[in-house]
Amino acid sequence: MNHEEISRRIDRFIEEHREEMIRELMDWVRIPSVSRADLYQNGAPYGPDVRKMLDHALKRCRDYGFRTADHEGYCGSAWYGDSADEIGFYAHLDVVPEGPNWIYEPYEPVVKDGYVIGRGADDNKAAGVLGLYIMRFLQENNIQLKHAFRLMLGCAEETGMDDFRTFLLRGGRVPEFGIVADAGFPVCYAQKGGWNADLLVPKGRDIIDFRAGSVRNAVPGSAELVIRAEEESVRAALSGAEDFEVFPQDKDTVRIVAKGRGGHAAFPSGTDNAATKLAAVFKALPGCDLRGLDFIARVFRDPYGAGMGFSCEDEVSGKLTSNAGVFSVSGDFIRVLVDVRYPVSAEIDEMTDAFKNQLASCGVTMEALQIERPFYIDPEDGKVRALQACYRAVTGRMDEPYAMGGGTYSRVIPGAISFGPGSAHQMPEFLPEGHGSAHGPDEVLHIESWLQAFRIYVLSILRLSGADDSTL
Repeated sequence: MNHEEISRRIDRFIEEHREEMIRELMDWVRIPSVSRADLYQNGAPYGPDVRKMLDHALKRCRDYGFRTADHEGYCGSAWYGDSADEIGFYAHLDVVPEGPNWIYEPYEPVVKDGYVIGRGADDNKAAGVLGLYIMRFLQENNIQLKHAFRLMLGCAEETGMDDFRTFLLRGGRVPEFGIVADAGFPVCYAQKGGWNADLLVPKGRDIIDFRAGSVRNAVPGSAELVIRAEEESVRAALSGAEDFEVFPQDKDTVRIVAKGRGGHAAFPSGTDNAATKLAAVFKALPGCDLRGLDFIARVFRDPYGAGMGFSCEDEVSGKLTSNAGVFSVSGDFIRVLVDVRYPVSAEIDEMTDAFKNQLASCGVTMEALQIERPFYIDPEDGKVRALQACYRAVTGRMDEPYAMGGGTYSRVIPGAISFGPGSAHQMPEFLPEGHGSAHGPDEVLHIESWLQAFRIYVLSILRLSGADDSTL
């Protein structure tokens, strides 16, 4: 089948199924599938909501006649074709918590001015729906591939990718090659490593409560601090500062609420961490012992790791990023969950040792640490070139493969390359600044970019499986 005939069939399929695809996505978005390992049950390792989402997605695949498998609730598979040789297509069904400051209801999706708005509409349920409709396109056009197409749907990508780690550790098999649909176009050939730590910071006697964030890989858009202090001294500290509210609790207790700009931890430009912002203002309030705030402001206010002693970059993957994403009080300590994305060439073990020495000198305890090694594939690899050619054929753009700080399943699944569909990240004019991003309030999906991604993916699958005999 030549390229022109494929393109005609894709255009006809989109014309016939466009509204149906949008409705399908909205049905998936309505399920609040936040991964919750603390709600573990047999068959539902990430809680009942993610279990419900996986059941729904696999049922929709079976509704159209596709064979499915449930891998103990960690992930699921659906197939088109029966060959032992497979091309994988990976998406995840879990979402980050909704967080504050939404204008629209996070789990009541709406379509407005060419966008779908709702938690998970972009990250990453849109990709899962694309996988289903790729199979439907192949089925309705009776296209026989040399490889089976296998859609794999994960359930805990946003909370550390335990889903596929566990699946693989238990002997699960994945395709020799696959596409991770959880990045941007064109091909992502390098991803920074991940460094996740849980810290216990001595809080100081006058901190009663300090809370912000819900997941470490999102910048907190709001934060709340309760301290023993005089209202007058608190208001004096805030003189000239914006985005703070003060609520006296009694004669010597004050609650302060700070507003920042949330977003994805891997992309700190344009965000403002409300918790570190709050700590920076109150790290040294006269007459108060708030010592934990001084450590937090000094170490985590800079989102590129300078305070941690981690600051570095390379030509392949750019700057290191750091995010203190979750804050809570635990006894005499402030618990801080930290997300660091480090460049491919970084000496992370040496950096970790130096940071541990810094912590020890401040009386801070590292309660847990998880290090994920970076991902890299030669941008001249044949599969990379094939995907690049399909991207260029559809878009007419000559963008080169790129590196990023976001972490995807490419880090943990052998043979998996991240490729789109992130051109859908265009921000609508009707949302204010700080809204619309993948982990922020009012997450959006740009519908036309999403449908363009469908074209790119179909062409890529056919090219990789030898069903497209044209030269792109």
